[in-house]
Amino acid sequence: MSGGFKVDLGALVQAAEGVNGTITDLQNNKVSDIGGTEADYGDDELAATVSDFCARWEIGVQNLANDAGEVATRLYLSAANYAKAEKTIIAHLAGILQSRTGTDPAASQW
Repeated sequence: MSGGFKVDLGALVQAAEGVNGTITDLQNNKVSDIGGTEADYGDDELAATVSDFCARWEIGVQNLANDAGEVATRLYLSAANYAKAEKTIIAHLAGILQSRTGTDPAASQW
């Protein structure tokens, strides 16, 4: 017989919220803002290289943020599905303990 498992619904929701918070941070802090101005480098070619690197890095960060958004969505859906299953099981078990006319006549107060 299986030892069972336990799902912490709050932890799933907190994980999803954390991922979404990180995505928000990434949207508010662009990689392209790291590079600075051309004058900061003192060399046009170096400035162009840093700018190109940051532009490509930003594309990668956007792709990661999109993937993270999917992870967050799936965490929320998992929490909702586990909560729904738990509610269904509890309702089913409660129904087993009651007859059609009321409480279970086999249950006594010994």
